[in-house]
Amino acid sequence: MHAVIDIGSNSVLLLIASRRADASLDIARDEARVARLSEGVAKTGRLSDAAIERTLEILREYAELARAAEAPIRALATEGLRMAADPERFLAPAREILGVEVEIIAGEEEARASYLSVAREQPSARELRVIDIGGASTELVVGEGETIRSMVSHRIGSVRLTEALVADPRGPVGPAELEAIEAEARRAFEAQTMAPAPELHGLAGTVTTLAAIALGLSSYARERVDGTRIARAEVRALRDALAAQTLAQRVAAHPTLSPKRADVIVAGASILCCALEHCGAETLVVRDRGLRYAYLPRGD
Repeated sequence: MHAVIDIGSNSVLLLIASRRADASLDIARDEARVARLSEGVAKTGRLSDAAIERTLEILREYAELARAAEAPIRALATEGLRMAADPERFLAPAREILGVEVEIIAGEEEARASYLSVAREQPSARELRVIDIGGASTELVVGEGETIRSMVSHRIGSVRLTEALVADPRGPVGPAELEAIEAEARRAFEAQTMAPAPELHGLAGTVTTLAAIALGLSSYARERVDGTRIARAEVRALRDALAAQTLAQRVAAHPTLSPKRADVIVAGASILCCALEHCGAETLVVRDRGLRYAYLPRGD
């Protein structure tokens, strides 16, 4: 068993698993917690004390789980720390908790790993398109099998665009705000041209949460969510319905929508709508995966 910790801008994820020789997985734990490490960083350039402590508390929990499983730890961090001017304020105590250095990976590496987390389970080398919507960055990757043809880490994310463009995250998100979010997402994706394709595989909390809501789940069920197919029109209709609700109404109406994600879900869903449009995809294929899966050694 190996433990891989993904310290994202919004969520902190833990995978304790091994990869068999046939590439299938033996998963002992797959955990996700919302810490919002990047809170305010896009504006101030600095990590907040509260965000650091929230994230460290989760790392303490994850370290205990990894040690109980006798699983060596590898820890990775993404855009939340890439854009911070003071990452050592977090990295030093994290090192003490985990017993290993936290690696801040580049956007391109984040895109590569997100793609491979899906590609390594595909039975053929057919074209594959993968999007990973995070709190501060969004990775869009095109390839065939494990061969990547195009990958970009776009500097847009659910937290980043909410903080920049939503006046009151506790209330409904109005038409002008939705238009501004989509305009920002479209500008980002324009830098990565591609021909239309029928499907887009989606990763991370925005996508899996939308799938759980679409399925009407009373509690999150990974086996139900993973592999779910949702039409592009349904994704947009769900985004519109969430935007029309207040934060309290979203949480009350959808048991699988965490209060810690409910304030940024509309921006994340808007990015997804624009990505589907940009890729010419009529279908979203939901995958409960992520870059942590790509860092499991092969043939464990």
